[in-house]
Amino acid sequence: MKKILFLLALGMFTTCQGQEQKKTIFTQSVTPKKDTTMIEKFDFDIYEKTHKGSDKYILPNGNTIFSMVFFKDKVGFQRERLPAPSFLTIYKEFYPNGYLKKKETYIGGYVKVGIPRYYDEQGNLIKEADEDQKFGKIKPQQVLEFLQEKGYINLKTGEGLIDKEGHSVFNLRFGEQNKEKYWIITIVKGIPNTDPRNFPEFGEPPAYLPLHYVMDGETGEVTIEGEEDKKTSGVYKTYKGKSYTQQEWEEFEQKLFEEYAGKHNISLTKNDHTNNKGFTSRFLPND
Repeated sequence: MKKILFLLALGMFTTCQGQEQKKTIFTQSVTPKKDTTMIEKFDFDIYEKTHKGSDKYILPNGNTIFSMVFFKDKVGFQRERLPAPSFLTIYKEFYPNGYLKKKETYIGGYVKVGIPRYYDEQGNLIKEADEDQKFGKIKPQQVLEFLQEKGYINLKTGEGLIDKEGHSVFNLRFGEQNKEKYWIITIVKGIPNTDPRNFPEFGEPPAYLPLHYVMDGETGEVTIEGEEDKKTSGVYKTYKGKSYTQQEWEEFEQKLFEEYAGKHNISLTKNDHTNNKGFTSRFLPND
């Protein structure tokens, strides 16, 4: 009986110890340990087959290598895209001896997610961290759902990760300032470039400019970067040879409405400034 109790106690101790190890793996600093998996090395055969990384290569696990380079006796790099409909990419860096130095997973190009792992030159795991702990209530999934609602991507098919030319459709950045978390969602070709002020002095102007959404990392509230400046900068309307910003035009329109209301005995108490919408378009000729 005592022997059975002893074994049960030993089993409980082992289980608790295992649970503690599981908790430790997600902390920012993990005690260096030997990685029991096969040591990954830079694949020089694939490097040659792809003309030193110029061509894409599909790995047996379905990942696509789209960037690969190795500087002799210095360092190697490799970037992979996970199979559709995933929107994740993997970045790998290698030591001069070809052994894996780091493996990181990204979403939107710049936001690290999941558990990156770092190794020494002998292939031993020396550090790992849970990057998902840094996010607030708004996780990467909610950001992708926002992009789908806007029509930029399709979460079921993976469409929208890259365009027909193989360039990124969107980029993501995550940050924290004054304890406030935020996402910056950039649509690479978001705005048609029709303003001559954005044209370069020489050469062809870009057909599109990036569009930046700023999303609150806790509430999900979204604003468009630069939208608050539209009323105070740029030509909104021109009337009788004079250019007006949106704010100047609204003030001018309000002044005209008040003058019109005074001449026609219209009570501004019952007809406040919101009722002047479209006033100038109805009563003023186009310039």
